[in-house]
Amino acid sequence: MATDQKTSSILDEPQTGSAIENELSSYRAISPRAVLSLICGILALFSLAHPFFYAFAILAIVLGFTANRNIQRYPDMLTGSGLAKAGAAMGLVFGLGVFTVSSVQSYIVSSSASRFAAHYADLYKTGGLGDVLMMNIPPDQRLGMTAKDVLEKLSKSKAQESAALEMRHAPIKNLKKRLELKDQELHFERLEAQGSEGVTNVALALFEVHGPPSKEFPEQEEHALAIMKGASSKARGLEWWIEDLRYPYKRDSVIIPEAKPADDGHGHAH
Repeated sequence: MATDQKTSSILDEPQTGSAIENELSSYRAISPRAVLSLICGILALFSLAHPFFYAFAILAIVLGFTANRNIQRYPDMLTGSGLAKAGAAMGLVFGLGVFTVSSVQSYIVSSSASRFAAHYADLYKTGGLGDVLMMNIPPDQRLGMTAKDVLEKLSKSKAQESAALEMRHAPIKNLKKRLELKDQELHFERLEAQGSEGVTNVALALFEVHGPPSKEFPEQEEHALAIMKGASSKARGLEWWIEDLRYPYKRDSVIIPEAKPADDGHGHAH
């Protein structure tokens, strides 16, 4: 009888060892991928300011989905599904948002540059040399100017400046000279490339020149390339000018250089 009571009291006592084991078995670790997905999702917000951070949006999506899949596969070992879903969601929102905004901006710039390039081609046939050369002047500097003003300014320039301008304008004059011949045509073909230099837009406009060959212009078909730059104005929107003209030109031989950080004057880039 005493033995039975002793056995009963032992069974009624709390089993501390088994309780610890139960706690250990119920513990689940937070998925490291879920945490990383959330961090990348937060960093993806900065992709609105710089394209470099667009990579974090992609990482947030990939890590979020893989983390959630692992959590579902090992529910007794891993947790953090909410973190994974939040990271993937932020990656999708910011990533798609930046892609949409970039696509729309690129389309607007491309359309504006194409319209200006077509207008520039028409000037060679309908305008004089002064009208064409005026397109080489940035818009804010050519306000109120006429083609006659441009030619007068060139004629009054100093000898050293005149030689440099003559060299720069030589391709324009040669192209204009060819188009003054009979049955010569100039057509804007396409934009070879577009990019930016800081806040200034850059576009490479390819033109096709064709017509009957002559002694001075023996090729029936040639190409010209206008290196165009565009700047936004609150009052007038996006405006373009011709930075340089290459004629004759070999297709795809010019590459827009990558934008370099500005120098602060002390040899340090920002």
